[in-house]
Amino acid sequence: MIYLIADPHGGESMAGLEAFLRQAEKEDLLIILGDLGLQFENTKENKAFTEWFLSLDYQIALVEGNHENHPFLNRFPEEMWCGGRVNRLTEKIVRLQRGNLFVIENKTFFVMGGCKSSEKWKEMGLWYPGEEPNAEELRLGYETLAACHHRVDYILTHKYDVEQLKEPAEDPLSLFGLQQYLDRTVSFIHWYSGHWHRAFSVDEKHTVVYDNPVRIG
Repeated sequence: MIYLIADPHGGESMAGLEAFLRQAEKEDLLIILGDLGLQFENTKENKAFTEWFLSLDYQIALVEGNHENHPFLNRFPEEMWCGGRVNRLTEKIVRLQRGNLFVIENKTFFVMGGCKSSEKWKEMGLWYPGEEPNAEELRLGYETLAACHHRVDYILTHKYDVEQLKEPAEDPLSLFGLQQYLDRTVSFIHWYSGHWHRAFSVDEKHTVVYDNPVRIG
């Protein structure tokens, strides 16, 4: 079974993780839709959370948010996993790289993590380079979508801009432009995202998740 949560923020919001761990079987997979926050702050609490999380003996995959230490995640070795490229954090935990397509339990998942932080976080020093997809990652996303004939089962991102369909088309080599393309061109069953620190349905095809695990399958 596949479960989705978002935004643990280095242990500040543990309800989703704790709920998954209470109910999960060893073969279940948890996908975190951003802002996990490993090594994000130089505090004892964040270091303890990072050590605890990386010791978990459960199958977990991370879609990046903006509150991530991207250089830290980049240091882990790369490999292929479920048809797409990942960074292997531990034997059981992977980071899903942007622009890749993964086949999990016979379902296809297109992943494009990351988004832009507000200026207040940069002023506080709680920001790392690499939070937004670069042009290479965005081009890979378009190539991946073309290769699967613009049909996927699920789209996974950190943020979904709920007003994006009302806006004029933006630069295709921007995260917003790619997300417009996904909505306007790609056939998909459902799009899941996080970021907003609350769970709600945008409409019948877009759901924002938070700390109550959402089950797929």
